Formats: sequence, C-alpha cells, structure tokens
Amino acid sequence: MLFFAMEKNIYNFTLDDLSSELADIIDYKYRSLQIFSALHKLLIDNFDNLQGIPKFIKEQLKDKYFIPSLRLITVSKSIDNTQKFLFEIPDYDNIGDNHKIEAVLISEDNRNTICVSTQVGCNVGCEFCATGKMGFLKNLDLSQIILQVYLVKKITKLQPTNIVFMGMGEPFLNFENLIKALKVLTDKDGFGISSKKITVSTVGFKTKIKKFADILAKDENRKIKNTKIALSLHTTDQGLREKIIPAAKINKLSDIYQELIYFYRKTKTKITYEYIYFHDLNDGVNDINRLSKLSGMVPCNFNLIPFHPIHSILKPPLDIYQKEEFYENGKYNSLLINSLNSFIIKLKNKKVVVNLRSSSGVDINAACGQLATLYQK
Repeated sequence: MLFFAMEKNIYNFTLDDLSSELADIIDYKYRSLQIFSALHKLLIDNFDNLQGIPKFIKEQLKDKYFIPSLRLITVSKSIDNTQKFLFEIPDYDNIGDNHKIEAVLISEDNRNTICVSTQVGCNVGCEFCATGKMGFLKNLDLSQIILQVYLVKKITKLQPTNIVFMGMGEPFLNFENLIKALKVLTDKDGFGISSKKITVSTVGFKTKIKKFADILAKDENRKIKNTKIALSLHTTDQGLREKIIPAAKINKLSDIYQELIYFYRKTKTKITYEYIYFHDLNDGVNDINRLSKLSGMVPCNFNLIPFHPIHSILKPPLDIYQKEEFYENGKYNSLLINSLNSFIIKLKNKKVVVNLRSSSGVDINAACGQLATLYQK
C-alpha cells in the first residue's frame, strides 16, 4: 500500500498532541479522547470501526491520516516459553528501505514482560552486544515503538504486565520518542499500564539521566513519574568499561553516578544496575569492593546477567567467552556456574542486593545482547 505525503501517521501523537492536531475537524473536544482511546486502548486498525464518531469525521480522518502497522515476519519460540517477534517496518515514505526490528515476550509465573526496541541497530556499539554490531540505521518513531507492544498483545492474546525498554537500541539516544511512548502507554485512556511496571535501560549518557529525572518529576507528567531506570553497568572499572562500551570514553562513571544520585533524589525511585558476568574479567576483589561501595550510594539492586554468546563477532577481551571449555551443549558448564554462584555469595556477604536474572530465550537469540534481526524459527 502506498501512503501519500498528505496522510499523517495518527499513532505519532500523544493525547495532548492529538487534541491540537484534530482541532480543525472534530466538532467537540471530547472527540479526540474517543479517537485516542479507540486507537490505543481498543487497538482498532480501521477508522470505520470508531464507535460513537459521526461519519463525516471518520471520512475526514481517512482523508488526512492513516493507522500504521508493522509486518510480522516470524515468531520464534523458545524452549522456556519466551517468544521473539521479527517485524518489518512498512516503507511509508516510499524510499525503498526495508528495516526490521525485534521484540521479545518473556512469560514466567504471572508476568508477561515485553522487551521493546527503540532503534534499528544501535549507536553505542558495545562489544558484548549483537545489536551494537549492526551499527545504527534509524531511530524508531513513536508508532513503531508502541506498535511492538500492541501487536505482541494481539498476536499472543496475552495481557502485558511489564514493559522494558531493553531491546534493540539505546533509548536515551531516541529521547523524545521514548518520552512520547511512555506517555501513550501509561495514559489511562490509552494502553493504561502503570509506570511502576516500566523500566528504561541505558548505558549512561551525561545530561540524559538528569533530564529524564526532571521530566518524570514534572506535575504534568505524573502518569510516567514512577518509570524505573536500569544502568547497563557491567564493570566498575573505568578503563575496562571504555574497552567494552565505546560511549563510556566520554561518559565517565563518576559523572553517571552523580546523575543517578540526582535521579533518585528527584524521583525517589530505586536504581537498578545491570551487570553482565564475565569470568575472571569483572568479578575480582576490587570489583566486589567497588560494587559494595556503589550499593550504599542510593537505594538500588543489581541484576547479574550471564553472558550470552554472540557467535563470531566478538573482539578481545571478550572473545575468550567463545571458547568451548566454558560451555557444554550450548550452556554454561559447571566451571562458570560455580564461579557465578561464588561471585553472588561474595556480593551478598557485602550486603549487596543482587539477583541472578534468568537467561530467557537464549536458544532463539532472544536473550540480553542477542537481538540482531536474525531470522530463526
């Protein structure tokens, strides 16, 4: 289907923006709320399905706007019940691109967590991340972010309980669309999920964390105020961090720590640190002591994540983890499992609140760091 320049993507508006946008064609102000709710709560995909809206307004909507979608290419299903969704972004601008993104649904106990992407590829280029090896292709617009949530719900018939911005891309490098997505997803007249159930992951950028805190703390943003932040830390050694996260060279840990203190004081929301475990690389005595000190800075918890192999693309110092002696039948062997458990015990002995995060979807390349639009059934 071709979309002409005069037609606008109606999913690219928050409620406030939509009210302003439709001011010339709606007869009563509450109509914009009706339309917004139909799009984002009822998830209609055709203007003719709008209930309680006069026909002449529907016709004007069809003339000036379109309801977007993503094309589902495949759903990959893991042995642990995780599902990965490969979507293609329609070429609305008719410029010949063929971008693809991935979203993940992790279902465990009574939780259905959707892992959402914010970019095609990624600007950051972390050495341990398959998405970073793709390079940066584009920022997703508001519609392309929220549609991942809507379509996963439609496809699976499962109600999301949590949303994590931990898919492809660095959310803070698509900042404005991230904020808009949070507003739409948490709007009680829209998708209606509590901001307490949303986490945004970042490797850490100076000014961005502080800016995020200021936005969450504004009175007009009460519905997104409880959004959590997770820092992809992975090491407390500045030198090592610069080797595995290129952006760390201009975003020093000392600066990021100060912004996290500001974030907590401004929002009163506990900080989460994501920490990928690399045997004999970030689990020494100095690492444990620095993590202990960091844990006392503000209320926080640490999510320890086993490293997930991204075959054939690693560089030193991380290529050691491709060696076969660390794996057995594609899984960690006893050597790494024992080392991982020992590290956790040592941290807990230092009163560090640490949790071992499950490696959901490893067999379908859906685990942390593995998303790279790989076609896999």
